[in-house]
Amino acid sequence: MITARERGLYKLLISLQIIAVMALYTVCAVGTLLIYLDENNVPLQAYGQYALVVLLAMLLESVSRPHSLRPTLGRMRWLATMISRRQWVWILVSLTLMLVFSKDMRISRSFLAVFGVMSLVVLHISNRYMLRWLGNLGLNYMRHWRLRTFILGPRDWCESIMPEVHQLHSLLEIRNVGWTDQEGVSEEDYLEMVAKEPVDLLVMPARHLPDQSVMDLMRQGDKLGYRCWMPIELSRRYGRRFDLQKVGCLDILTPPVEPLANTWNQLLKRGFDIIFSLPLIVTVVPAFSLLVWMIHRRYSPGPLFFKQDRVGQNGELFKVFKFRTLNVLNENEARQVSKNDDRIFKCGRMLRRLSIDEIPQFINVLLGDMSIVGPRPHMEQHDFQFREIFERYGVRRYVKPGVTGLAQVKGFRGEVNRPRDLRHRARLDNFYVSHWDLYLDVRIVVMTAITMLIPPKTAY
Repeated sequence: MITARERGLYKLLISLQIIAVMALYTVCAVGTLLIYLDENNVPLQAYGQYALVVLLAMLLESVSRPHSLRPTLGRMRWLATMISRRQWVWILVSLTLMLVFSKDMRISRSFLAVFGVMSLVVLHISNRYMLRWLGNLGLNYMRHWRLRTFILGPRDWCESIMPEVHQLHSLLEIRNVGWTDQEGVSEEDYLEMVAKEPVDLLVMPARHLPDQSVMDLMRQGDKLGYRCWMPIELSRRYGRRFDLQKVGCLDILTPPVEPLANTWNQLLKRGFDIIFSLPLIVTVVPAFSLLVWMIHRRYSPGPLFFKQDRVGQNGELFKVFKFRTLNVLNENEARQVSKNDDRIFKCGRMLRRLSIDEIPQFINVLLGDMSIVGPRPHMEQHDFQFREIFERYGVRRYVKPGVTGLAQVKGFRGEVNRPRDLRHRARLDNFYVSHWDLYLDVRIVVMTAITMLIPPKTAY
């Protein structure tokens, strides 16, 4: 019932946000058009088309938003910034695409800038406070909004669950708490304890109570008109979150689904990869190929590209392309490159430090083996070693490897000397997998450009 109410609040929140953003758009557009009032050609139709683009962008974002980012009353303050950023990126990308493909020069760029800044403010304020305001509105003006709640179970369990119930104070009201581990309390007393109170909801731990008592309490709920909650204890027991999903006729408990498991997000990321990599392959890759070829001819004649098997998505091997920075003849290509590695030819260290050797990997991106942003691909034998160091190392395989990644822009790149280096890197990769959105990809690309100009100490 609470989930249904929160879904309703979510839909209401999205509707109010769309109204607020469209009202803001109208105010900004009217203010801009008043400036051009004396001109003969006022682009009313163009502003209307852009308004439709904003509306569609917000609708598509809300539909494609992963469930982990759909706000609830208990988690809204933690998600407000991330959700606002996601909505804002959708609006900006949609407006930019419309601007590029329509080639309409009549739209005021100052209008787009003002609307862009103000829309982020409106979205953040509404995400931060509106859901709580809607909950309090229901609490104050709807008689049966709050559910009268009875908590039944061992004393320690009741005390541990109460703070979480209190987070839903605008939806739940704790009327009483019954301890099943009190002296003199039998299984027959459970029914009487609950029946004494006029309650709408009974919260009890199924694993701490006899099966027959649970069944009797549920039957009594059907008779007296209260619902039963039985919190799943797996999250507390194993220290990980689980979501309940329906697959066919099966109810499945599973870890939260990653954003890139969503087909729409996959298409969005693939589109970003192609749009970003194709111009670079046409312009940047040939230019740097000529530069590196000249360096090779001078210091280390041999193949221009270095090709090596790397582990990609789902553990599949693929050939990664890089500009060669090591001498053609060396004893072990599988050995990690160290700081003062004598296998690197003159000027090769510069290519590595400025990440020029990674440029051919945009070809891998266009081929679909890699993405612009993602965990860096490792050799298969290194994968075998690293997964023994970090127990959740395999999570990075859920997505395509990237030319750049969150770990790299945070300074964790180059040789892995200690288990701690690998753990820091893998944790950042796993964070990226669990929290992907388009804004995060754009942010990592910008940070990568900065690190190319100011390389970290681990770049060698």
